[in-house]
Amino acid sequence: MKNMFSLSKSLFLLLLLVIQSGLKAGAQITVLDSRHYSNVFGEMRNFRIFLPTGYQNSPDKRYPVIYFLHGWSQRYFGSGEDIYAAYDTGHDNNGDNIEQFVLKHEVIVVKSDGYNSDANDPYYKRPYNVGPVETYRQFPIYFEELVHFIDGTYNTRNNRTQRAITGLSMGGFMAYFIGGKYPQLFSAIGSFCPSAEFLIGPKDFPVEYSHLYMYKNYGGTRVFLNYGDKDFIRSYHEDRNRIWTQVLDNYSYKVYPGEHSTAGLGEMFKNLFKTFGAPPQKPLKWAHIDIYPDFSVWDYTVNSDRNIPGFTTLENVDAQGFKSVVREFLPDGGVLPFVNLSVLTPAIYEKNTSYTINDYDAINHITFQKVIISDNSGRLKITLNGSLHHIGINKVKDNPNISMVSYKAENMNSAIHKKDVAISMVFLNNGQMEARHVKAKLSASNSNTIIDKSESVIGDIGINETKYGNTPFVFHVKGDSIEIVRFKLTMQDDSKREWTEFFEIEIKADMPEILDVTIADGRILPVARSGTEIETIRLGIGNGDGLANPGESIVLLVKDQGKYWRTSLFSTDININPFGVNVRKSDSWENFDFVGGSAKYSVPLLSSDCPEGRRIDFLATYWIPGIEKTHITKKGKISIEVKGKDSSPPSLQTVQIPGDNILQARLSDGSKITYVKATVILVNNPEKKFEIELKDTGIHGDRVAGDLLFCNIIPSKNFGLYKVMIEAKDYYGNKLTAEVPGTFILH
Repeated sequence: MKNMFSLSKSLFLLLLLVIQSGLKAGAQITVLDSRHYSNVFGEMRNFRIFLPTGYQNSPDKRYPVIYFLHGWSQRYFGSGEDIYAAYDTGHDNNGDNIEQFVLKHEVIVVKSDGYNSDANDPYYKRPYNVGPVETYRQFPIYFEELVHFIDGTYNTRNNRTQRAITGLSMGGFMAYFIGGKYPQLFSAIGSFCPSAEFLIGPKDFPVEYSHLYMYKNYGGTRVFLNYGDKDFIRSYHEDRNRIWTQVLDNYSYKVYPGEHSTAGLGEMFKNLFKTFGAPPQKPLKWAHIDIYPDFSVWDYTVNSDRNIPGFTTLENVDAQGFKSVVREFLPDGGVLPFVNLSVLTPAIYEKNTSYTINDYDAINHITFQKVIISDNSGRLKITLNGSLHHIGINKVKDNPNISMVSYKAENMNSAIHKKDVAISMVFLNNGQMEARHVKAKLSASNSNTIIDKSESVIGDIGINETKYGNTPFVFHVKGDSIEIVRFKLTMQDDSKREWTEFFEIEIKADMPEILDVTIADGRILPVARSGTEIETIRLGIGNGDGLANPGESIVLLVKDQGKYWRTSLFSTDININPFGVNVRKSDSWENFDFVGGSAKYSVPLLSSDCPEGRRIDFLATYWIPGIEKTHITKKGKISIEVKGKDSSPPSLQTVQIPGDNILQARLSDGSKITYVKATVILVNNPEKKFEIELKDTGIHGDRVAGDLLFCNIIPSKNFGLYKVMIEAKDYYGNKLTAEVPGTFILH
């Protein structure tokens, strides 16, 4: 049967060589254009496949596979009218192309088609449905289907250790995205001149996705980057290199003479191919970040009811537990506790056996404990919400399980170059046994980071107890070019049981104070946009007097080169962003550099009870344009004085009515919001309306108390199309009345 199957497979491929378009038999390899039906897209999808010498005559031989993703205006068969890089066959890329590599190496290369047809454009050149998201085609979801089809149709080595992915420009962006989303599918990921950032994800709630802080997704893979020294987007590569080289020991990059192209294609492919000979193994502990509400990684399946943009993060995952959180953005976006999650583990536990789940909510400092039973396969289904959870998975009378819950700098607002930084830590035991005489030791992966005090004694920690170490760790960073440091923390008890985890700390530059600063608190001002343009817009929320008043949301503008630039801000002051609010916005630079990236700027909320005359310090970052479409990052300190009293009403963020007819309104304010009411008005009969008070108490349709999502169940029998008005009042009596844009369907 095996020989008959192999023979029929060979005959099938020979038949394809005869009937398929795009056939090219040259240099002893086969280049074949083919297609398959995609269940994800509900349509036929094209691809080009490069089969090595002797493939047809060796039906029992198996080959590793490299997947290649093309760039903007290109297709699986090559370029259209906008040719900026050719790399398939013949003299493409000065002979450094896919054909020549496959001729010399026993490997299959697959070029998928990123075409995303648009009814409003006869030939849409922007592939992969990114930046903006315009259709329901989800190429990352489809790619797993393509891999399964290729493995089921061609003589591949069906194993992640023998599979790699790479791409150019927008395809390079997607190679990093897909390779990071599916580390269980790939052992190596490469990218040529990748785009930096795009809107991507579900059509109804895409996220602004930048690779800069997605490095946690690359455990168990090798990651490569090639780009030209004249690449017009090279400043984005340099931004990423400053971070990734510090936090990834499996990342390398190379700069070639040239522009935006497949620079060093043969060398990149050789690095991918070498990985097949010595592939990295799955990490003992791993982390993953995903933008989709539902996803699978390393045989774990995560489902959620999230219907707004966000990032679900799993960290320190192993058989003893994990950490999870859902955030609005990375790295420090607001937490979304109202999202419901379920995590289904692999079948790694004893079947039909009771396990104790210790759940520590680090946001609210609450511990939960429950017993669940594994299924007939040995899987556990753990339900939780989007808050910051530390989950311990234990059998009866199991061992302790020690982890680090949080840390903070004791002697300064943030870690500063060349200064001694004292870090105190809180530890947790979410096992099922007391840990005795626990000690912790800190080390750094960077040789420029010196640990001056590397040990701290924790002592005894009971079950579900949190505890500070007795002394802070102390370190300093010698150089001033390090932006982030990766640390290793090892904890050990008196029985020699050991727990290890990794974490990162951003290092800030000790910069001079910026003096020419304007406070936008609801003011209309002309500000820089997209590098070289000017727009006149309202920024911030407040009375518009140019002063920082309690309860206002402000934007700090720096005057540089005669223009006002919006700033990204960092502060540890307790009067900033009360109740977990953290608002970040984007100034797209696409009109300047044609990339899709954006300069981020902060809108910090001032606490309503901030004392009169309080000075608040920020570390500020902003971009200005450089030469040849590059950007220059500038930094400095900003200090502002808070004056006056809170006269700002609550701010309405979003309103939604999901299919379960629960009206949800997200609001924020510098003080406690005491009252929220929705008036729901039938569109075709405004006389028909009803009012409903919204609560943030954890009952009547509200999931989590105190998360600033105000909810209530809508009375039944109100099917129709409605508009919504929101009224809200804060602790100081400031009142909001707002009509919500758009209409809503009630069921």
